[in-house]
Amino acid sequence: LTGSTIGETAAIDSWMDWAAQDLELPACVWFYPVAGYMPFNAAAYEKAKGDLAKSLELLNSHLMDKTYLVNNQITLADIVVASTLLYPFKLVTDGNYLKPYQNVVRWFQTCVNQPEFQQVVGVVAMCKKELKAP
Repeated sequence: LTGSTIGETAAIDSWMDWAAQDLELPACVWFYPVAGYMPFNAAAYEKAKGDLAKSLELLNSHLMDKTYLVNNQITLADIVVASTLLYPFKLVTDGNYLKPYQNVVRWFQTCVNQPEFQQVVGVVAMCKKELKAP
């Protein structure tokens, strides 16, 4: 899960840092109000959607010719990034939002449909219609 070479290990670490910096914040700002964890703020909502889109664009380009983030098998990077996207993909990022990011959707579904992943999070149903904060 952590790579078999120093280069793979560094790449895995880099993806995990990227997830914490560039994915987690906008994802949480978008879905936390829906889950009742924080109050809704329209400006923050719009910015979060845009920031998440930029991150998904980068991820989509990286996955253009790859099944997994670092090598030809799931690594800790895949687990961390997919876990970061789990609730946004279940609650707020509907098909229209994800349409430009089909490589990300393919990769995400590949990850969450692994038996080991399903043992922890169950079957993941993708968001059909964006849930809105009250």
